[in-house]
Amino acid sequence: MTRIGGAVLAGLLAAGGLAAPAAAAGTGTVDGVFVDAGGAPVGEVWVEIFSADDGGWLTYASSGDDGRFQATGVPAGDVKVSFYRAGLTQWAPGKRVQEDAATYTVTDGATVTIDERGLPTGTIAGAVTAADGAPVADGLPVHAVETEHGDNLSTWTDENGRYALTVWTGTYRVGFGPESARQWAPRKTAEQDADTVTIVEGGTVEVDEQLLPTGTIRGRLTAADGSTGLPYIDVFLYRGTESIARNSTNEDGRYEFTVLPGDYAVSFRAETNGSEQFVPGAADLSKAEIHRVAAGQTVVADDSVVGPASVQGRLVDAAGRPQAGFQVFVNSTDDEYGYGDLTGADGSWRVTDVHPGDYRVSFHNPSWSRTQYAYGKTRSEDAQVFPVAGGATVTVDDTWLPGATLTVTAVDAATGAAVSRFCAQIEGAEQCTTNGTATVADLPAGRLGLAVVPESTGYHLRNDSTVTLTAGRTVTTTVRLATGGKVSFSSVDAATGRALRDTCFVLESLGSGGLPDGAGDCTNSQGRLTGGTLAPGTYEAFAFAPGTYGNQWVGATGGTGDQRAAARIVVVAGATVTAPAARLDRAGSITGVVTGADGAAIEDADVSFTAWSMGAGSSNSVSTDARGRYTIGKLGPYAWPLSVTAADHPRQWSGNVGDRFQAVHIPVTAGGTATHDIALTKGAALTGKVTLADGPPGRGWRLTAVNAVTGDQMAEFDSYSAGPDGAYRMPVIGDQQVKISWSVHSDDQPATTGWYDGATDQASATTVDIPATGDKTLDLTLG
Repeated sequence: MTRIGGAVLAGLLAAGGLAAPAAAAGTGTVDGVFVDAGGAPVGEVWVEIFSADDGGWLTYASSGDDGRFQATGVPAGDVKVSFYRAGLTQWAPGKRVQEDAATYTVTDGATVTIDERGLPTGTIAGAVTAADGAPVADGLPVHAVETEHGDNLSTWTDENGRYALTVWTGTYRVGFGPESARQWAPRKTAEQDADTVTIVEGGTVEVDEQLLPTGTIRGRLTAADGSTGLPYIDVFLYRGTESIARNSTNEDGRYEFTVLPGDYAVSFRAETNGSEQFVPGAADLSKAEIHRVAAGQTVVADDSVVGPASVQGRLVDAAGRPQAGFQVFVNSTDDEYGYGDLTGADGSWRVTDVHPGDYRVSFHNPSWSRTQYAYGKTRSEDAQVFPVAGGATVTVDDTWLPGATLTVTAVDAATGAAVSRFCAQIEGAEQCTTNGTATVADLPAGRLGLAVVPESTGYHLRNDSTVTLTAGRTVTTTVRLATGGKVSFSSVDAATGRALRDTCFVLESLGSGGLPDGAGDCTNSQGRLTGGTLAPGTYEAFAFAPGTYGNQWVGATGGTGDQRAAARIVVVAGATVTAPAARLDRAGSITGVVTGADGAAIEDADVSFTAWSMGAGSSNSVSTDARGRYTIGKLGPYAWPLSVTAADHPRQWSGNVGDRFQAVHIPVTAGGTATHDIALTKGAALTGKVTLADGPPGRGWRLTAVNAVTGDQMAEFDSYSAGPDGAYRMPVIGDQQVKISWSVHSDDQPATTGWYDGATDQASATTVDIPATGDKTLDLTLG
């Protein structure tokens, strides 16, 4: 809309082609005066007002001869304002793009005055002649591309082959002709080879151009049987790997491109299948025909829509027995297309309407514990690639290779007595037992993660370990289950003592880190709950409150926002202990603005009362809006610390610290909203080099820095961002002590984990001092 001239847009409004929005319940006025770069008033400037929140168009005005404009009935709210004249649009105050424009707040009954000075401009003009020296026809496109900002301004030649284009001051390259045959002054075929011209305020630079000789690519696109043309479909012209122009067929399926001499490919997108097809009948550019066009030559490139293909096959085991109920996927090698089916009782499968291309075929057993690629491969990169031509039927029969089998028994870790009721979980498969033995068949070979989960009615703890399996063999393992304890919870209204249902509890230990994403088990209609089995130890309970109540750390006699003030709950083996009741108060909230180290508001910063996994996000957080504003609710009426995670800044707690227990705590009142603005700082950084110990290639890694006192995750770094030779730089808020955990992972093996320096757990990990500012260098060997 900002490219439409004032007279044209006014005509659209008058004709009903574009309706001005109805006045909102609260409206104001935007007025001002527009002057040129020299200070003279400018009339017929088209002024448009947009919502700053979603960019939607709101209303318009135009300036009179005195440069003054006035837009009434502007909906109350934040707006941005643009000015259009002489084919150019600028945004108040004096910006070229909407993203850089200032935000103005319109309030009910008030007037916002915006006086705007036009940015300085100049002119590019010239004459264009054909290859034979004659003036070009009326309407040849002319483009001026600004070299610094990338502004692309355009006009057309007149009946005499002349043009004049008003542009911002700056340096430009000038192009002539349609997309398919655009050349750049002086007579260059590539933009980067063109000369540049510099435009000064009020100046005019003449750029004349003689067109290079051209050729033509034309053709007719038809239905699969060749009898009917494909009308009004998109046709694309490629030079090298770049699509440089788009056209459409006429009612008879014919198209045409004027081109400079060179090599080209053509593709089209037929509505019958919606996919891109390259001439002739190719699924991708690598298989397209390359058309070499000389000056004055016409090359014909006809094509018909290729018919859909089919891929089918049969899956049997080594003895020839059909494998029924297996999921089959047929996926293109570029991940553009995918098809699926289930094998039938005889092991057969079939997918139809397959777009031509190159595909891999994979099979998944009914438990999804194992995947195999045709033919008989365990990795996608080793799979056979099947070319599928239009209209063809490709058959892919395969033999399901023998898998590994795991037999699991469990015993009490202290007494050695058999545990009869548990479930074994491995590779997505689960087998439960009541007689003490669980067998899981058809598993992949290798080192796999195994979880043994005892029934919830007892006190045994879940056990996580790894097992190494061999294809075609059975491995038997006995898992020792330790004994834990449980906690009984209750929840009441702090004022009335009434039992509250749907209060959900999570148990954490001091120093173990933030809260998990989501809540735990919840109280019943009597306000009571007995949680799952926990390892013996001392815990604090966090209550996620229902309805209008606020969350809390559960204290001995009431709630708190500080984990250190929470009641200590001692869990012992083989018993259920009772926690203090969660006495819930009405919720309050905290609101404010988050700004960066440069003082600018930060959009999409994550604000939370916890600091859980940085890679997973959290349901316990809110995001700042475009003006850096946040409001976080469901807080009990206590003092709370807040963590902020924002781009280009290290995670930090209110008060710019890394230790939650040293953070500024913001008091909250029941039903009230406290205000707390947060100005982030840059802090320091951990830097160094990561070296992987011996192991298979192609492994990724991750570093996580946790505060040494609270255990909260304060920084994270993934190997995909590493520099040469494993160089890393991980911003961390300064003046804190951290411990570093690491993990190394690959596609076909469970992750290996550890702590710096050579430790196996957080408690024994080496503490690293982070300076207030600057870099702390730490080279790490993982594995």
